[in-house]
Amino acid sequence: MDFNEKLKQLRQNREWTQEELADKLFISRTAVSKWESGRGFPSIESLKAISKVFDISIDELLSNRELISIAENDKKRQKQKFQQLLLGILDCMVGLLILLPIFGQARGDGIAFVTMWQLYPEIPFLKTILMIFIILTISFGLYELVSSNRERKVNNEISLILTLIGILLFIMTRHPYPATYMLMILATKVGFLLKSQ
Repeated sequence: MDFNEKLKQLRQNREWTQEELADKLFISRTAVSKWESGRGFPSIESLKAISKVFDISIDELLSNRELISIAENDKKRQKQKFQQLLLGILDCMVGLLILLPIFGQARGDGIAFVTMWQLYPEIPFLKTILMIFIILTISFGLYELVSSNRERKVNNEISLILTLIGILLFIMTRHPYPATYMLMILATKVGFLLKSQ
């Protein structure tokens, strides 16, 4: 008997609705419905909760094939979560551009390296664009950190696009050091994403 059939039988033996079982497991009713229809498996943590609620061992709930499938899915989810956390941290690191004195600005006969706060006192429009980009990237990085359990593909693409925009933005404003910094962040992201596939 497969897991979905066992779960349904155990629930019906206790005369519980899917909603009642979901409440006992602290999950949604749709998750129980999905498991009972054979469209997915619970996480390792949910399996432990099911085992405890029905006072049955995990070995009795699952076949070896199902257990391997759940372990692989759980490993994949953990890998995605770590990936999302790393991308979020890298996006938040763009905020260092506000504090680091790596922006070149003409002063007299030479060039001085200043922070973003000291940049372009005569052209506030460019400083505003750079600040909006940095704040947007930091906000997206924080979103990635908070929502690391959700769908990752779109977030990866947005993260890479933001970094590319940053590189182009700093190249167009003739700031090679911030552009290089963004290029290093992009290389780290791409390297990690390629390695994780």
